[in-house]
Amino acid sequence: MGVTTLCGMKAVFAGSFAALSLLAVNFASAQHYPQRPIRLIIPVQAGLSTNDTIPRAVGQRLAAALGQPVVMDNRVGASGQIGTRAAATSPPDGYTLAVGYTTTMAVAPSLSNVGYDPAKDLAPVARIFTSASLIVVSSSVAATNLKELIALAKSKPGQLNFASAGTGSTPHLCGELFEALAGIDLAHVPYKSAGAAITALAVGEAQVVCQAAGSVMPFIKAGKLRPIVVAAPQRVPSLPDVPTSREAGLPGFEVESWSGFVAPAKTPPRIIRRLYDEIAKILEIPDITSFIRAQGAEPALMDPAAFGAYMNAERAKWAKVIKTRNIKID
Repeated sequence: MGVTTLCGMKAVFAGSFAALSLLAVNFASAQHYPQRPIRLIIPVQAGLSTNDTIPRAVGQRLAAALGQPVVMDNRVGASGQIGTRAAATSPPDGYTLAVGYTTTMAVAPSLSNVGYDPAKDLAPVARIFTSASLIVVSSSVAATNLKELIALAKSKPGQLNFASAGTGSTPHLCGELFEALAGIDLAHVPYKSAGAAITALAVGEAQVVCQAAGSVMPFIKAGKLRPIVVAAPQRVPSLPDVPTSREAGLPGFEVESWSGFVAPAKTPPRIIRRLYDEIAKILEIPDITSFIRAQGAEPALMDPAAFGAYMNAERAKWAKVIKTRNIKID
């Protein structure tokens, strides 16, 4: 056997040993995971969105299940891109998680260079919930149903302010789709967050918003906002009297918001599976299920593979809407 052959075999053995060593380290780290607090990056304002309140509740139960604190880290800005980018560039060691939702994972990447690729830089862990979007108006708006709202908008083209969580956010695209299907012209007013947009509506600064049901539910219950239509095939259980878009005469107007946990890419699969298994158990707890539904959302668990495929399909869907409506970030 020649020297060249021996050297080649040594290189192969060395490479194999290195790969096996890495697997062993990953296995060991997963077996003893976690050994310190986990950071959960939430890219939205605290307390004013289901993308905060529901993941926060699940995160608190996750801390109890894992025996380590889960530290909530609200990183607000750029329609969630700042916090998501921070998660994408964090070490893939299982000690950083982030809330990934419709805007950050499916919409924003088709509009601009967000500084991360959701398909390459972030790994799906679990989808937690979905929420139908609602067209909601300020209590001062003289419209109680979809027909009246469309008639009002047509009588005042460009005069009704349509608030959103920012240009390119899901509420913005929802509103664009509503305008296109209803044949109306609204004045889009982007805010820095969903909470700010909803607050603007509640105080009469804006007149219309297209927002996930859970986010506006407290304001509806307080009588500050009036729901007009559900942009989904089924009615929202907590708002049984509000018709669906098809029932109200606007078929095709369907927008589902969703949220879940993601991790930096290359996080060891065994750690991701551990996290998913614990989250799946948490979503079966009656108190958690009731909490999610009380906010106008529905528990909608997906495992990492299914969640990843779902997000890919959502990106394709919204990329088409963005192109058709010629939506661009200024």
